[in-house]
Amino acid sequence: MKNWVTIAEVAASLSLSRQAVEKACLRGKEGKSWRGARLVVRTVSGRGGKAGVQYQVRVDSLPIDVRERLKAHLNAPSTPVSPRTFATHFDAVLEWFSRFVEGVEATKEGTVARANVLRAWSEKKLPDVKGSGTFRCYSMRTLNRFLADYQRNGVRALGRAKRNDHRTKRTIVTAKFDAWARDVGLENLAAIEEALKARIRGWHKAWESISAIRLDAARHLEKLVRERGFEPPNGVCDIPLHIVKAECEYRTVAKLKKDRKAWQDSAPAIRRTIDGLAPMDVIVGDVHPLDFLLPEVDGFQRYAKAICWLDVATKRLWMTVVFLPKGIGIRNAHVIASFMEMASAWGLPKTLYLDNGSEYNFAEFIPDAMKLAGNDGERVLIHAKPYNARAKAIEGVFAILRHYFAKLPGYIGGDRMKSKVANVGKAPVDTGGTFEQFREVCGAIVTQYHALPQRGQLKGLSPTEAYNRAVRGGWHMTEVDPDAFFTAFSTREARVIKNGYIAVGGRFWTCSELRERISDRVTVLIPKFEQWDRLPLEDERGNLIGFAEEAVEYRYLDPAGARASEKQQRERVAAVRRLDRSAPDIDVVGEVLALANTAPKMLPAPIGARVTASDSARAIARGVKENPKVKRAREDAVREMEAAFDEDFIRRIQGAKQQ
Repeated sequence: MKNWVTIAEVAASLSLSRQAVEKACLRGKEGKSWRGARLVVRTVSGRGGKAGVQYQVRVDSLPIDVRERLKAHLNAPSTPVSPRTFATHFDAVLEWFSRFVEGVEATKEGTVARANVLRAWSEKKLPDVKGSGTFRCYSMRTLNRFLADYQRNGVRALGRAKRNDHRTKRTIVTAKFDAWARDVGLENLAAIEEALKARIRGWHKAWESISAIRLDAARHLEKLVRERGFEPPNGVCDIPLHIVKAECEYRTVAKLKKDRKAWQDSAPAIRRTIDGLAPMDVIVGDVHPLDFLLPEVDGFQRYAKAICWLDVATKRLWMTVVFLPKGIGIRNAHVIASFMEMASAWGLPKTLYLDNGSEYNFAEFIPDAMKLAGNDGERVLIHAKPYNARAKAIEGVFAILRHYFAKLPGYIGGDRMKSKVANVGKAPVDTGGTFEQFREVCGAIVTQYHALPQRGQLKGLSPTEAYNRAVRGGWHMTEVDPDAFFTAFSTREARVIKNGYIAVGGRFWTCSELRERISDRVTVLIPKFEQWDRLPLEDERGNLIGFAEEAVEYRYLDPAGARASEKQQRERVAAVRRLDRSAPDIDVVGEVLALANTAPKMLPAPIGARVTASDSARAIARGVKENPKVKRAREDAVREMEAAFDEDFIRRIQGAKQQ
C-alpha cells in the first residue's frame, strides 16, 4: 500500500464525509490527536482541494482500525459505475477484465487460490462485455471461457462475434414475399425487385409522399406478379417502410427541379476566412422585410422594410428602416440614400457585394462613387448569383436578428400566413407607437447585436470589439463629404434652351443664366436618388454656370407676370450689352476696303486661242443691243401714250353719267 493517501480515500473507506476527515487533518496540523492517533498531514498542489491545494495523510500515522479498513478498501475490486456512453462502458469493461486477468494469472491453474479468485469475481455485478450498458454476474465457467478466449485472441475475445452471413442479403423483395414466391414457384425475383425499385425511385423524383409511394409500390408489385401468371394473396405484397425510404436520395432530383432555394441551401459550399480583411474592405448590401405588424396609418403599408449593409470583417450592421406608401416597393432612391448614410458614417467601402434585384440599379454609378476614394481600376462591385443566399454573409446576420426581434411586441414571425398571435383566432397585435419610435427600437436592437460576442469567424469577439481591435491596430476610414455624392449619383444630359427654359422630368426649369445664355444648349445634372429643388447646369467645357429652378406659372392678367417678363427682358438685354462691351467694335466698311486693297491680284492669263463670231451673229448682236439714249426715248413715248389713253377714258365715263 502507498505511504500517503488523500482525505477522499480515507473518507470513502470509513463512509464519512470529506469535510469530517478534513477537520481531523486540521487537528493533526495543530498537534491534536484524532481517535487516539496524531495524524501527519501535508499539502500538495493538484485537483481535489480548495484553490488547487489538497491534504494528504501518511498511512502509518492513522489509527490501526482505520488503516485496516483503508487497506481493504484500496485492495477491493472497484465498484462499477453506470456508464453513460459506449466509450465509457468499454473502458469499464477493460478495467474490470484487466484486473480479473491480473488476479487469476497470479495463481496457478487448478489450485484453490484460483478457484477463490474466480468465485470472488463471479459474485460481483460487472459491466456487460457485449456493450449493452447493463450489469450482470458471470458464472465461474463463463469467466474461465473469457480467460481462455483472451489467451487465444487477446482483447478481441470481449467483442461480439459477427454472424457468418454478415453483410449478405438474405431477402430479395421482402421476407414474406420471398417465402410465398418459393412456395408457388415464382422465379426471377431479382427482375421483380429491380422493377419495383424503379417505380419507387420514379415517385421519389415526382416528390410524392412516403405513404402514397408505399401504397403504390404494393399495388405495382401485385401487378408484376399477375403479369407472370400468379395471383398474390392479401398482404403478401405489402412493402415495408424501410424499402421505400431506402430510395429517398432520388428526392434530391425533385428538389433541384422544383425548389431551387432548398437545393442551394443544402448544396456543399466552401469555407471562407476573414483573416487579413480590414473594416470596410467588403460591404454586403441587402433588402430584408421586417416581420412586424405596424400600426395602421392611412396611405402606408403595415410592414416596414430594412435596407442593410454588413461589414464582413467586423460583422457590423447598418440598418435603414423604410416605411413605404401603399403600392410602392423599395426603389433605387431608397437604396442610394441608405448607402450615402452608411458611407458618411463608416467611410467609403472598397468593394460592394450586392444582390441582383431591381432596387440595385444604382450599382452602375458605384464605380464613379468609388473613384472618390481612389479605387479607380479595382473591382469595386460584385453581384451575387441568383438563388445563392448563402453566398451573402448578411443572410446569417438576419437569422441572428430574428432571435432579438422575437421579444418585441408586434413580431409575427417569418410566415405571415401563420402569424404569431397573442390569442388564438384573433388578429396579431401591432407594435404600437409611431413610426419613429419603431425605428428607434430597431436601432437599439442593432446596438445590442453589436455588443454580443459571436462564434465562428469573429472567434468570440463582438462586432464592436472586432472593430475596436482594427482601429487600435492602425486602421483608418475613408471619410467622404456627402456633397461629393451629388455628382457621383447623377447623369449629365444635354437640353435645348427654348425661350429661356429647359424641360426635365416633364417640368420646365429656368434661371437667369439660362435666360442670359446665348447658346441654345446646356448640360444638366439629373439626380438618380432623390428629387432636387435645383438642377446644376454646366457649359460645353463642364464648367458650372448656375442652378435652374422650377419655373413659376402666372395667371392671365396678373401684373406680377408682366413685371417678371419685363425683368427677364431687361436681364437679356443687359447680358447682350455686357457681351457687347466684352469685345471691340469693328469698322466693317474700312476693313472690307482694306481687305480689297491688300487682297492678292489675279494675273492676266495668256491667250492661247480665239473664237470669232460669224457675220450673221454680229448682225444679231447689233440688233439686240440698244443705245441707252434711244431706250429712254422709247420708254418716255410709251408712258405718254398710256397717260393720254387714261385721260380719254375718264372723259368718256363722265359724259356718259351726265346724259
